[in-house]
Amino acid sequence: MAPRTESNGRKTFLVGAAVSVALGLTCSASNLGAIFGPGELADDSSDLAVRGRWILLSLGLLFGILGFSPLARHSRTSVSLTSALLLILGFEALSAPFMGLDTTLFQRDQALGWRLRPGGDDDWLGARVKINALGMRGPMPADELSQRVLFLGDSVVFGAFLAKDSDTLSAKVEARLRADGISVQCLNAGVGGWAPWQERRWYEGEGAALGAQVVLVHLVLNDVTEPLTLKAFGGSDEGFQLDRSREPGLLESTAWATAVRRWRRSVRGDEAQRAAATAEALGVYELLSSPSLPDSRAAWARHLEELQALILAIHEEGVVPVVVSHPYTVQFEVPGLWWPQDALAAWCEARSVRFLDVGRSLASARPDPISAYHDGVHPNAEGAALIADALAQLLLAEGLVH
Repeated sequence: MAPRTESNGRKTFLVGAAVSVALGLTCSASNLGAIFGPGELADDSSDLAVRGRWILLSLGLLFGILGFSPLARHSRTSVSLTSALLLILGFEALSAPFMGLDTTLFQRDQALGWRLRPGGDDDWLGARVKINALGMRGPMPADELSQRVLFLGDSVVFGAFLAKDSDTLSAKVEARLRADGISVQCLNAGVGGWAPWQERRWYEGEGAALGAQVVLVHLVLNDVTEPLTLKAFGGSDEGFQLDRSREPGLLESTAWATAVRRWRRSVRGDEAQRAAATAEALGVYELLSSPSLPDSRAAWARHLEELQALILAIHEEGVVPVVVSHPYTVQFEVPGLWWPQDALAAWCEARSVRFLDVGRSLASARPDPISAYHDGVHPNAEGAALIADALAQLLLAEGLVH
């Protein structure tokens, strides 16, 4: 009887090994995308699928070893152990490419809502990103370079979807200026989701101490609309960044822990509240297409008030501000949607603030400006290079760097 029991136990482990290896060989972003559709996968699905493949192949090897171990003599034990490991590690490996894993790059901040975690090193939107000790992407300020330009903004400045720090706007502008013999450091203070009210608070508390002579204030149209969903403005959301954040820790980085965190939010009703708030909040296209609506006018007026406060904070430090307006790609496709840039240009002219319209600049530089973007708002590496050229030309033409 014992040999038969051992045979059944070994068979169970070897079947588990075969299933694990088969799933592991299938676990790639291309295969999963072909089976379920690429739209079902998370931004960092490629790396997570590779991680899942190694988990499953390692599990297959473990089952193979167990099939010839003393545990194979116990049929019930082999069935229980095989089932448990396939469930636990199989879910870990196969679910992560679909839901993504929460990141440690962001941390909660009482004054700012959220900020980048100093010393952070983690994946965000499919790219591995490192944060310096000041809580900024890119190198620390160099003492030997007294001429500095500070970039304020959201994920466009931060460099969402860009894996290389050298592809971000600040790095591209710095490289362009240094190629012209200008010794300058361009500091990236972009944080995903930030709007001018957060940038002002950070600048007053920390940014001004960096000693930049010029501050580029990068504006994106969702700066006008997204704050409406935040609790600070009467909404029910804490921000996309915090919704996808976690504290550092080995167990916290698992797909199981991520699923539990999101399940808790759904049980509390957070997801439904956020969905309702998002549906009710003003959207970018609604802002563009219906500027006369009361909600559009109110949101735009609040945006200009926040921008005014930020510009005043920069002026109070004796620093030169430059307003840089970024487009949504829909503006290239639908005529008559450029009123925000025109309004900002007039607003800046009335206050003697330098201004750059990135969308018009790209449209004049190439016939297909949409190809310079990763999605509807974030430039890709090529787009960042084109925008950096326009920014460098403005800085040189205005004599802001030398």
